[in-house]
Amino acid sequence: MLNTMKMPFKSSLIASSLLLAASAAVIPGSVLAQENQKQESQKQEKDEWADFDSWGDKAPAKKTETQSDEWGGFDSGDFGSGDWGDSAQSDGGTGTGDDWDSFEDSKSTRNPITGFVEAAYGRRLSLDPAIDRPQTLSDLRFQFQWDYDLEASTIKTRADLYYDGVKNNTEIQIRELAWHGSLAGLGDWGSHFDAKVGQQVLTWGTGDYLFLNDLFPKDWQSFFSGRDDEYLKAPSFSAKLSGYFDLFNFDFVVTPRFTPDNYINGQYYSFFSPQAGQNIAPEFDVPTANRPTNAEYAVRLYKSFDSTEVALYGYSGYSPLPESADVFGRPKFSDMNVYGFSVVSPLGDGIAKFEYARQNALEDPNGDNPLEQNSMSKVLVGYEQELYPNLTGSLQWYMERTHDHDALVRTSPWPEYEQEKVRNVLTTQVIYRALRQTLTLNLFSFYSPTEKDGYTKFRASYSPVDDWSLSSGFNWFYGKDKHTFFNQFEDTSNVYFSFRYFYSF
Repeated sequence: MLNTMKMPFKSSLIASSLLLAASAAVIPGSVLAQENQKQESQKQEKDEWADFDSWGDKAPAKKTETQSDEWGGFDSGDFGSGDWGDSAQSDGGTGTGDDWDSFEDSKSTRNPITGFVEAAYGRRLSLDPAIDRPQTLSDLRFQFQWDYDLEASTIKTRADLYYDGVKNNTEIQIRELAWHGSLAGLGDWGSHFDAKVGQQVLTWGTGDYLFLNDLFPKDWQSFFSGRDDEYLKAPSFSAKLSGYFDLFNFDFVVTPRFTPDNYINGQYYSFFSPQAGQNIAPEFDVPTANRPTNAEYAVRLYKSFDSTEVALYGYSGYSPLPESADVFGRPKFSDMNVYGFSVVSPLGDGIAKFEYARQNALEDPNGDNPLEQNSMSKVLVGYEQELYPNLTGSLQWYMERTHDHDALVRTSPWPEYEQEKVRNVLTTQVIYRALRQTLTLNLFSFYSPTEKDGYTKFRASYSPVDDWSLSSGFNWFYGKDKHTFFNQFEDTSNVYFSFRYFYSF
């Protein structure tokens, strides 16, 4: 589900009991946001029209990362529910035509150092027989943010130092350390381009927790634990080139070394093993020999037609989850290409969206290798509107169709556990803001009529002042059969709370 969150991790039915049962297709992305069409320049309507803000919480500027919500001029404030798609870092243009050598010689602007200190704790609603600890979250986190402005560019820094009590270790995550600027210093033609190079969080697409064409890395372990939704998007070391023209705009991303998702591997949560016929928690990792070292490439072309946004997508790389196995039964990432398109447009009093993706499994073109994932087609249709002041609702229908399904079932060692040829998922979301928008209640629910299982996610956030916020919520998984995507995480169901104190100096 996190794949969009996208939608579910699919159950893996390969010959290794260590293989993650996950489907990179299902867990929704973000919430749609309506806005009046603005007649601004193309450069203003550029980046992140799938920025991830799935829960719609809009904290004061000093609390959050800079966000870009350039969905062709839709103003997320109209719905009060956040950005179109997934929240991410802002990639808005920073160049103004200054000389290229200003990167080293120009005056710099000192921005304040900002960030937060956070304590968070989560606990299972019931014991998991495969994991002997009740905690699902036990964090003490310090985040540091600082942007160093030059005349035609910015150096962006954002890092987390935190103690993870579940794993009992201290970790550092560099979420952003990148140079971002205009290429106008290269001449008139350069004024059409921006670039961002370094560690960064990337995203695009239209879904709420559903990432059909977004193959950038995700962190599913953080998502299930109750960490803030910003941590669903994992960073990667990439180079992004954006161009703005009358005919169309584009984003082109190169990640020199493949960066996978932070997948469910038994460290925090157990998952269903078809070989064992039950949930296991082996805390496995993909062997070095099965980890690709080549680059991955992603491209998006997009344009506004009046108030309608149209985009084309392409990706060449590898499956972000280890859903395949080698001849020894060890988990691996598979070669794949993905292409698709999306359309977002006002409809009635709300916003409608449509997205399609075709995922080609290059290592199993005929679908008859039980160790490899089959090719798939994915479709998303959604609608969001403000129902009453401060109350927003949305609906989504997601469908994934497995190609060559007959060959898959015929050659599978465990055909009884294979996913249906066509899998449907319905999502609903309700966001309510009260107490002068200092209290936000967000309820998001997935339900699969195909597999008769589901997942409900609730979060309440209270921030009466700029200096601190308090959040609490739950993740609840349910279903009929233990092997289905959502219900395999039944013992993952948990409650959590967190407290953040924001600083600036």
